[in-house]
Amino acid sequence: MVFEAHLQQAVLLKKVVDAMKDLCKDVNFDCSEKGMQVQAMDSSHVALVSLMLREAAFAEFKCDRSMSLGMNVDSLAKIFKMCGSGDSLKLRWQNDADTVNFQCESGQEDRIADFDLKLMQIEAEHMEIPEQHYKVVAKMPSSEFQKICRDLKEFGETMSMSASKEGIRFSVQGDIGTGNVMLKPREAEKPEDKVSLTVHEPVTATFALRYLVNFAKAAPLCGVVELGLGPDAPLLVKYDLEEAGNGHMQFYLAPKIDE
Repeated sequence: MVFEAHLQQAVLLKKVVDAMKDLCKDVNFDCSEKGMQVQAMDSSHVALVSLMLREAAFAEFKCDRSMSLGMNVDSLAKIFKMCGSGDSLKLRWQNDADTVNFQCESGQEDRIADFDLKLMQIEAEHMEIPEQHYKVVAKMPSSEFQKICRDLKEFGETMSMSASKEGIRFSVQGDIGTGNVMLKPREAEKPEDKVSLTVHEPVTATFALRYLVNFAKAAPLCGVVELGLGPDAPLLVKYDLEEAGNGHMQFYLAPKIDE
């Protein structure tokens, strides 16, 4: 019974942990021969984080049976602080040990930091995420989405997104007034500078901004963010892990229904 994984760039997992740590406290890493997965709700059960880190993302990956490794997200963030930007990461766990070993190695292999993290028993029901068919799929630079969320959070607590063929409008109404940012489709040489919209029917939905600001913290993972919108459906915010073959990090957020 053994699990070993070698990630050429420890920073990939560091970015994932940084994107999760304000939403989830403790998570199970479900490991199988396909890779590592996380599914976790935030404490208020409004947001869902879904991570798929595929076996292809690793330089070496060995997992001879499915297992769940429960870890505290803040503790993981502390471990990754020990990793340099160019470090590789080895993960090891064997024979029902109660710790998992993290080893960060510098590119020259002249500095090795390692840490044994105590595992936790985490009660978590695995949720099947139903296949959604979104009425609107928008792709935009992740840095731009992050800036919009941060800027508009200054004016109010909820943001409405309305998407049509013309573009996607982000709006906030607050005590001091109303603010909008409109993004229109645009072509660009680099995919991470493009804004594209697929609209089957126009959609308007409203969401709590503090969650969106948290989701947008995953921007370092990928230059492009994908948003999926549907009437009365959870919002999908999706980032590839640098490239699609490595897997993805997805956030789902329940819409705010007007009382």
